[in-house]
Amino acid sequence: MEQRVDNLFGNRLKLARKMAGFSLQELADALDNKVTKQSLNKYEMGLMNPSGDILVAISNALKVKPDYFLKKNQVDLGDILFRKKASLSKKNEEAIVEKMRDYVERYLEIENILNVKTEFKNPLKGHKIESKKDVELAAIKLRNEWTLGTDPIPNIIEMLELKGIKVLLIDDVDDIDGLAVFTSTEIPVVVVNTRNKSIERIRFTIIHELAHLLLTLEKHIADISKEVEKYCHFFASCFLLPTEMLIRQIGAKKRTYIRIEELIAIKEYFGISIRAIVHRLKELEVITDSYYQRWVIYMSKTYSAKEEPGEYKGEEKSRNFDQLINRALAEELISMSKAAALWNISINQLRKGFAGVR
Repeated sequence: MEQRVDNLFGNRLKLARKMAGFSLQELADALDNKVTKQSLNKYEMGLMNPSGDILVAISNALKVKPDYFLKKNQVDLGDILFRKKASLSKKNEEAIVEKMRDYVERYLEIENILNVKTEFKNPLKGHKIESKKDVELAAIKLRNEWTLGTDPIPNIIEMLELKGIKVLLIDDVDDIDGLAVFTSTEIPVVVVNTRNKSIERIRFTIIHELAHLLLTLEKHIADISKEVEKYCHFFASCFLLPTEMLIRQIGAKKRTYIRIEELIAIKEYFGISIRAIVHRLKELEVITDSYYQRWVIYMSKTYSAKEEPGEYKGEEKSRNFDQLINRALAEELISMSKAAALWNISINQLRKGFAGVR
């Protein structure tokens, strides 16, 4: 069967099905076989269209609004840079990509309604990375270009969104940490899986994924995936905790003993894990390799692989998307029904949470 070129509904149905992680048969099963697998395939091929009742049933099964299938502004994606395990299934990978695409589409739609332009410019464009020294200089340059100084960044997501970078947090299978991609219109997108991650690790992963998008690595680094990951890790560490501030806290001289209370204080102020801090001290040669290894053994024996003392009190939350929709509602540029569609919730859920002063 040949697929129709102008098949808007079928293309959107396929995207929504992948976003939900369904095969054609699984979707048919979710619909209690009101529609056969063969009919669903014909819908996707553009050879048939569903009735109104069936469209509502499909929307409910896929947890999208009916108008999802009528949208024309599909986001095209460039090469997606995944941080994933080999065990990540193709179905789960496709579901995550489509969740990201859907979120970016809804984000761009509300920006278009409000005529908000958030053009992104890469401050590190042309800054070639040949060594780790170049990485640290890049981290300093980015902070300077974005006028962040050397202080802690309380909400990285909020800061990045104001710079035109879309950030999506998901709670998904353990087989993926995150991904980064530019859309065909050069919009940078970062997705981070929060499952079983501390807030410090979430912050670190966000900047790690950002590094994949911003850094121009020389060929001898870019051709080796393990080296790319090391350099992106190092960038995240340098960006979250500038060397100047770390040295101010620990001292420039070589240390043969560091109390864990010193590291907890830095962690709770800058929102970066103790393990990342100690690794950075090794990179700066403030501690020796052998002392670093003693710390690694101590942390693994005293705490589990994902736990450590101290608690960062900050938060990582996207506010801009919600703020744009609330603004459009307040200015009566969109209806309650449209707002619910943008949030992908029911209108009853929206009414329960919507309030304002008139």
